[in-house]
Amino acid sequence: MRRVTVAVGLLLVVGVGLALSGALAGPSAEGPPAGEPSAATVPEESLIAVDGDYRLWPYTSRSRSVEGRTLAINVVVRADAAATRTAIESRTAGDWEETDGTEAATTADAERVRAFVERDWADARSSTRYGYVEGPGGGTWLTETFELHDGTYLGVRDHLRAYESPDGAYTAIQAHEEYYDWFRLRHTVPGIDDPAVRLEDEFIRGAVDAEVSREYRGIEGGWSDGWISVIELASLATVAGALLRRRTRAAAVDLARRSRREAVRHADAALLGAALGAVVVGVRATGVGLELAYPTVPPKAIAGPLYLVLAVGLPALVVARSRECDPAAVALAVVVGVGAGFVIDFAALGVAVPPALVVHRVALLAALGAVAAGRAADDRPVLGAGLSAWAVGLALPIAGVI
Repeated sequence: MRRVTVAVGLLLVVGVGLALSGALAGPSAEGPPAGEPSAATVPEESLIAVDGDYRLWPYTSRSRSVEGRTLAINVVVRADAAATRTAIESRTAGDWEETDGTEAATTADAERVRAFVERDWADARSSTRYGYVEGPGGGTWLTETFELHDGTYLGVRDHLRAYESPDGAYTAIQAHEEYYDWFRLRHTVPGIDDPAVRLEDEFIRGAVDAEVSREYRGIEGGWSDGWISVIELASLATVAGALLRRRTRAAAVDLARRSRREAVRHADAALLGAALGAVVVGVRATGVGLELAYPTVPPKAIAGPLYLVLAVGLPALVVARSRECDPAAVALAVVVGVGAGFVIDFAALGVAVPPALVVHRVALLAALGAVAAGRAADDRPVLGAGLSAWAVGLALPIAGVI
């Protein structure tokens, strides 16, 4: 009776979790929050003057229409695209040293400084997003003049889309942070503010002589807070030719230590939980490692087989190794192990996880817990319900519901 109650509770968590994650999810990985207005044509009042003869519509779009609006433009460089790209890719001339405690109040934190001087910008691969400008001859839809990213496709990266105005007076940039979500099989955008600040920092403390300011333009929607960063390049004479070193991230997660007595008593369950967590973390590490080792291979060709490791490998491992375990212990071990893997994965990426995805992961944990409990108790209805819940949990994000 107790096992049935636990199983029903886990499946209830799955159902509620998937329902909530679908309700909380936005329309797309790169779209603004739901409910924002759209229009068939670009409204005159939404255009902003930057420089030169062309006013800017401060958003990107999936299509050549306002209805496809996604993220807001958040950086403008008063230079043509070639000069802008050269400036972004240039190495800093600074000689950075560790900052002690007495300097912390007046000097930028050393780790934050290293984060932006060790960036490694490279050409980005992504879906096409359009920009729009309007000049003396009317409106023009633009494709990306160039794209750059700092980071890895299958990990986390800052992604820049740049659009040069037709007269070359300025380059509008949409900067956002994105990470690859293994259960959605696509990128998720946590926000656009932090990447713009990091790009500002590069110009403020880098080798390029530039003036950086912020202007409030009242931009609404597309994750914008209304402000736009304006960068004016004073001189390109000091631009270095070498690419910046790759940004590194360090993340640490403290896990609660299980008591020795319980670890011995439920050693098989504990080992299973640890193995499952290692699989979750290993998939990300393997994907990023293969992407860096074989840069010519399309990232999605790497992601496909690794996704099967998660989608099929996790429940298969649970079914194979739960038979001789205590049902309650193995269910707990599976939830803790896979949950720890999710936490470590997100912590290593260093991104803010949308609430919808947090709820979705909780639902997946409950589904795997039900699979483990059903297998250990030799309860086929519970096992089948857990596997069905796992399948539904995988299908919803791929279908775009979450």
